[in-house]
Amino acid sequence: MRPDHSLLIWVVPEVIGHAVVTVLMLISLHWFIFLLNLPVATWNIYRYIMVPSGNMGVFDPTEIHNRGQLKSHMKEAMIKLGFHLLCFFMYLYSMILALIND
Repeated sequence: MRPDHSLLIWVVPEVIGHAVVTVLMLISLHWFIFLLNLPVATWNIYRYIMVPSGNMGVFDPTEIHNRGQLKSHMKEAMIKLGFHLLCFFMYLYSMILALIND
């Protein structure tokens, strides 16, 4: 059973949003973008499902500091930031290309 804490206010929309974007890319047959999004969506879902039952959520502050996981969480955040930056420019390029071709 998942608690409704303020830490989940950002994790759940991220998981849902990324899964929806991935499914939409599959439906619209954009294979490259779908294959690019699939591992990240899978990782987000895996991280959300694998939260231990006693923790507050994916980013439980006590667990992060007690176990010294801060460095790994920062590394994951930087990788996600780079991924989202790459996707932003790919989507922007695709949108401009579609507008020019019309």
